[in-house]
Amino acid sequence: MNIKSEKTALIKELKKINDESLLRAIQSMVEYANKRDEEYLGVSIDKYNKELEEANARIERGEFVAHKEAVKRSKKWRERR
Repeated sequence: MNIKSEKTALIKELKKINDESLLRAIQSMVEYANKRDEEYLGVSIDKYNKELEEANARIERGEFVAHKEAVKRSKKWRERR
């Protein structure tokens, strides 16, 4: 199962729950996970994903430095010291 179908299945199951305290506990778990991810990444998941999409778009437009070129540039910077 992929993540989208996992989420859909979870939402379907959540709709069946009538226990308010259980729903609050699940909500707390989700909030904790989101906060933990944000602290780990230093940004929110949404912002992180947006930055990844922007980086991929730059790569597709050819706006990047290949590894070999980066190594060459690095050597030049070190030689300037």
